[in-house]
Amino acid sequence: MKREYNTEHLNVHTLKIFIDGTLKIHTAAMVEPYNDIPKMGVTSFSKEELGDVIVKLNEDGMDLHTHTVGDAASRVVLDAVEIARKRLGESYRVRVTCAHLKFQHDADLDRFVKLGVFANFTPWWNSELPSEQIPLFGEERTRKMYRCKTLWNTGALVTWSCDNITFGDFSTWNPYLGMEVGMTRWINEKTNLPEFFRTPAAFPSASERMSVEEMILGYTINGAKQLGIEDKKGSIEAGKDADYLVFDNDLLTAEHEGFSYNKPQEVYFCGKKVK
Repeated sequence: MKREYNTEHLNVHTLKIFIDGTLKIHTAAMVEPYNDIPKMGVTSFSKEELGDVIVKLNEDGMDLHTHTVGDAASRVVLDAVEIARKRLGESYRVRVTCAHLKFQHDADLDRFVKLGVFANFTPWWNSELPSEQIPLFGEERTRKMYRCKTLWNTGALVTWSCDNITFGDFSTWNPYLGMEVGMTRWINEKTNLPEFFRTPAAFPSASERMSVEEMILGYTINGAKQLGIEDKKGSIEAGKDADYLVFDNDLLTAEHEGFSYNKPQEVYFCGKKVK
């Protein structure tokens, strides 16, 4: 695929692996059992097996992106990176990303920055319905979902993206929706989504709210670093590609609720106006 598809603006450089499943069907891998059934979910790889994969990716100049919903899944990835780093030493080059991260165990929170693993969230998910999650995990664990601010404060490289689409509806691709819910932790009548998406105010924890500056950084320079293109993308600097947007209002001072209605008025790609 690298030989066939690599171009100036499209590069095949990352392997995606599903380490676990999802919460609703109890296949997300958890350190502690679910509340409603005595299961913990499973991972598709052991830490040793995934460590071998990372070593092979290092040889081939590839990076790794993982689907990790439960705290046991991201622990396997962190353990595998630790194994690979010990084996490879100074030659270690793989950029490893854990995506989704609905749950993080307290013992693993500072390991992302120590091991250089990227923490990737879909921020418009950051407002969950308590009625759906509390039966699975209890209120205490449910309030610890999506600890993006906690991870950010450790110094880890946190990035944002969108994993959820519905056929024919691209509203959830909207990065400004992600920015709004990342900042507010809830979806209300001011949010650019249909009514059935609305949720109670700031649940899980409001202490995990991000600032607009942090949301912008996660979508720009941090994302560029995750993809290994920070030398060309992610910030406005001499010598970079001059990809930028022009808005008719100041995003830094805009109201957080309703932020999802923002749209760029002009779009520039490699210095050329395309919209």
